[in-house]
Amino acid sequence: MRRRILWINIGLGVLLVAIIGAGLVMLAPRPAELTGRTVSAQLGTVSETVTATGTVQTSGTVDLGFAASGIVAEVLVSEGDVVAEGEEIALLDDTTQRQSLATARSAYVQAVTSAEQSPLTLAQAQRNLTEAETNQRINARTYAESVSAAREALADARSSWSESCLLPTGTCPDDSVWAQLRAAEGDVVSAQTAYDQAVQNATKTAETNQVKLGQAQVNVDASRSAQSTTCDTYGSNSSQCISAASTLRSAEQAYALQLQANQAADITAQQSLVNADARVTSTNVALRRLQASLRSSAADSVRTSQNALDTALLNQRKGREADEQLVQAAREALALQQAAQTEVQLGGTPLTTADAAVEVARAGLDAARQALANTRLVSAVAGDVVRVDVAGGDAVTAGALAVTVVPDAPFEIVAEFSEADALKLAVGQRATVSFNALPGTVAAGVVTAVAALPTESAAGAGQTVSGGVTTYEATIALDDVPQSIREGMSVNVVVTTQQVDDVVWVPTAAITTVGGVSTVTIRQGEVDTVVEVTTGLAGDSGTEVTSGVAAGDELVIEIEESTSFTGFGRPPSESRDQ
Repeated sequence: MRRRILWINIGLGVLLVAIIGAGLVMLAPRPAELTGRTVSAQLGTVSETVTATGTVQTSGTVDLGFAASGIVAEVLVSEGDVVAEGEEIALLDDTTQRQSLATARSAYVQAVTSAEQSPLTLAQAQRNLTEAETNQRINARTYAESVSAAREALADARSSWSESCLLPTGTCPDDSVWAQLRAAEGDVVSAQTAYDQAVQNATKTAETNQVKLGQAQVNVDASRSAQSTTCDTYGSNSSQCISAASTLRSAEQAYALQLQANQAADITAQQSLVNADARVTSTNVALRRLQASLRSSAADSVRTSQNALDTALLNQRKGREADEQLVQAAREALALQQAAQTEVQLGGTPLTTADAAVEVARAGLDAARQALANTRLVSAVAGDVVRVDVAGGDAVTAGALAVTVVPDAPFEIVAEFSEADALKLAVGQRATVSFNALPGTVAAGVVTAVAALPTESAAGAGQTVSGGVTTYEATIALDDVPQSIREGMSVNVVVTTQQVDDVVWVPTAAITTVGGVSTVTIRQGEVDTVVEVTTGLAGDSGTEVTSGVAAGDELVIEIEESTSFTGFGRPPSESRDQ
């Protein structure tokens, strides 16, 4: 009986050991199964773009020429100047025309005088005098208005500038000039602030990276000491020694990676300092140029206004003399008729030779005045002067091309961007334009203007007709205009708002950001390691990584089981072609 109980106890013990062993096997940790897809980090270009639709627009060019032939006395504009509609842009030598005008006036006076000896009616003589006096009054008002306008223009020109405009604490008569100068000064301050910030960032980054490198060195030293102690204790072929050696290699690799990261950060920081310093220099140069330009423009405006006033005063004096001569001649003719007490017919009298002579002389005077006016070339439109084909002293023929004004570019793209995208736009950014009616035709261009105010539409200021979305217009000038495009064509526009070249590019899906800290998972063989990274520009198809990842690293992208994997976006080489 005792032996049977003993065997039963032994059997139960064996069974219990077996159960415990199986449980331990089931609970023992197993190597984690690797999940997710991998993609390699690459060197390439990261770019951010905004898109919009628009239309092709054109305004053409305006070729201007003198209405008369002659010798150019003065050209008042240069290529690149902006002119207003009706602005005087060039003058012919008007010596001959002024002489002709004086001769025409004399001829008119002569015709009126000769009429004294003709059978003019008393009523006709009275009408001639009334007309001369009326013309004298009208001309006197015109002369006075011209002189007054010229004086006001000169006063405005003189009062529009003050050297105190250059002082941040001074006063400036012209709000626009004041705003331009303060904006340029603000750019200088911003550039200097950015430089100072770049210095602080570089210093802080260097200190932080040095601490990390020191910690990595401490880890290497500790691992090396631990390896020596372990291998001495357990032997060089022991598993403990091999594990310690592996730990040392990991520490050395971490140190090498940190050293590389420090070097890359130093290069980036140095480039940032160089860029910030260049920005400080460029903004200072721009400020000096703006100051010189505004001072020069103010002086030119005063000089031009003074010349206009001198001309108005001269025309007033000569015009008054001529008008007085005409009135005096008419008075003398009327006096002779009254003295002679010539009987006339008040109605139905045919025009006499003397009357015809007066009318011919008057027409000649009008023609002489028009000929003098034809010596002035004025701009038919407001726009930019893009070509000046004449200079002082040149001989020109009537109608020959003298100056070309372009109100707008021959072909330009006007596109409407959403308010969020419009904030990213700036003049000078590159753009790609595709034409809906021309498959395969793509043109490059540059942003030349971004509207400060929202688009006006039937839905109200700043809103498109559909959806009530606020949009802003941007103008894109094309580098090379395709021959097949026409005004009004619809287009698709892609503007590159930011771009960095030769940087480490990774798919955005590979980056995890929690609490402001970004990490990626690097797979080396069968081991996944989470690494903290520093990111730069977040582009359309990927993100720039400035530290923590090197080109060629295999990054893990977790894919949910219910999600069909189709890819991780275009690689850098494709993003360049957008």
